Amino acid sequence: VEDNNNNNNNNNNSGAAQTQNNGERTAQNASSGGGGMFSFLGVGGSAASKNSRSVKSLSTTEENEKFFGFENFGNTCYVNSVVQALYATKEFRGRLLAHKEQEAPTEESLLTCLAELFQQITNQRRKTGTISPKKFMSRVRADNELFRSYMHQDAHEFLNFLMNNLCETLETEHRKMRTGDEPEPQTHWRSFVQEIFQGCLTSETKCLQCERVTRRDEPFLDLSLDIEPNASLSACLRKFGQAEVLRDSEKFRCEYCGGGTYQEARRQLRFASAPKVLALHLKRFKYIESLGQYRKLCHRVPFPNTLRIPAEMMASGQEKDGQSGAGGSLPPLYRLYAVVVHLGSGPNHGHYVCLTKSGMGDTATATTTSAATASEGTGSVPSDAAETSSPPVPMSVDGVDSPSDSQAMSPTPDVECDAASDAAWVLFDDDLVEVMPTESLSRFYGATTEGPLTAQGGVGTSRGGGGGAPPKPLVKAEPNTEHGYLLFYARC
Repeated sequence: VEDNNNNNNNNNNSGAAQTQNNGERTAQNASSGGGGMFSFLGVGGSAASKNSRSVKSLSTTEENEKFFGFENFGNTCYVNSVVQALYATKEFRGRLLAHKEQEAPTEESLLTCLAELFQQITNQRRKTGTISPKKFMSRVRADNELFRSYMHQDAHEFLNFLMNNLCETLETEHRKMRTGDEPEPQTHWRSFVQEIFQGCLTSETKCLQCERVTRRDEPFLDLSLDIEPNASLSACLRKFGQAEVLRDSEKFRCEYCGGGTYQEARRQLRFASAPKVLALHLKRFKYIESLGQYRKLCHRVPFPNTLRIPAEMMASGQEKDGQSGAGGSLPPLYRLYAVVVHLGSGPNHGHYVCLTKSGMGDTATATTTSAATASEGTGSVPSDAAETSSPPVPMSVDGVDSPSDSQAMSPTPDVECDAASDAAWVLFDDDLVEVMPTESLSRFYGATTEGPLTAQGGVGTSRGGGGGAPPKPLVKAEPNTEHGYLLFYARC
């Protein structure tokens, strides 16, 4: 398997999120007055229950759509959340189940265990409930010692491991099926995992001496994006593809200049091909050199219902989606269908939940239906506000796209993407399944600030109390600790 993630430079970022469950979920529930996990979110409680709708009442485009939570085997929320996002990827689910039916039985692998888990869900007569992914979890721990402990691991690191493992297994099966007499295929064979999730970036390096351009393709299964305070997702994508100048010790070896001398150069990443499913990883864990440790970035990064790849990030002559705009055909348009949320104030503790869109033509207004009592953390969902990226030179202030940036070039989404905005959101918190109100989505964007200054011991000013009491020291209020971490967008 090719290195699908060499463009991300993100492995050390993901590993920072390896955590222990410090009882944060229990503490959150206790602080909410014992009203359950959704009382902490401001979603549940007796008031909301009066107008709540259960998962069973959802009307979706798929008559047999199922919503099953997964049992937690000791800090395995990172596995449960990623698997729920993959199950919500309808083409992946369908291709995996079809592969299981068509292929002859093989030795046990993550591929066969995941297919059995998906089949177990689809064969259920009930619409919702709880399933134990014991066999799949055992296979994960057998294949990778990193996941054998009961430490809570990073969801993005697990996603990378799982996707590459599936690709390797499918490629091995493909090689075994070919006979020695078959000619070598002219085009490189791709597994159905790569057909769905793999895109390709082109690294364009322009020598500043001879101005020749060298191009190198870099396939990827997901993209890791640096984040900044109050930046849009489109702004994060533009920063990812932003040109950089290679100088000093980073000079580029140009084959056209004097037999390969090192020269200053300008390098930029562009999309050579866009995937069917665009998986985005927001790099919320950053190593702070002055502190000598990783910290979680609570920056606010809204993730919209619809997202268009910035026009300036498409390589010249590459695919467009056929819609017309001021500059001709527009880049591909995507709709959000799954989000993996990290809950916790830092990299040393936390919990993961997954949010998925149930289908089209239905809007959730409240929550109910729990399959079981949970034991780790909570989450909610992203706003359905649409975002489209503008062509080059966007107008922005402090990293925030101005209204003119999105309105001037905002295309009309096609019928599929437009209809998807009415779909209900469902939250999977291990074995607990809830319908989430759309108005709660924005709480997972992040904090607009790192926390306002308040008087220690409660809300107030720094002035002292009566009778000449000394002033209370100012401290930062706790920021929002529930953030979108992995985003899954399906191409319209």
